[in-house]
Amino acid sequence: MEKDLHERNELLTAEEVATRLRVRKNTIYVWVARREIPFVKLPGDTTRFPRILIETWLMKRSSKGKLLSKGIYLDQDIAISKEEHL
Repeated sequence: MEKDLHERNELLTAEEVATRLRVRKNTIYVWVARREIPFVKLPGDTTRFPRILIETWLMKRSSKGKLLSKGIYLDQDIAISKEEHL
């Protein structure tokens, strides 16, 4: 149970989010600049992405996308399988 709480409160790096969404890290920073993705700014101008907010954001974006055969969601420039949801 403590592990679940820790995972929900986990802060991800731009690289971790990019890897999971199969986009370039630069795309993540473009989304940050446009305020299209949830993020937090930490001291030292460090940007992090709360796992729970990314999961919620992804679910909302995926529900607007098209569900294709084999469990693939497409929504603009991201494509991920259901098994890879954060």
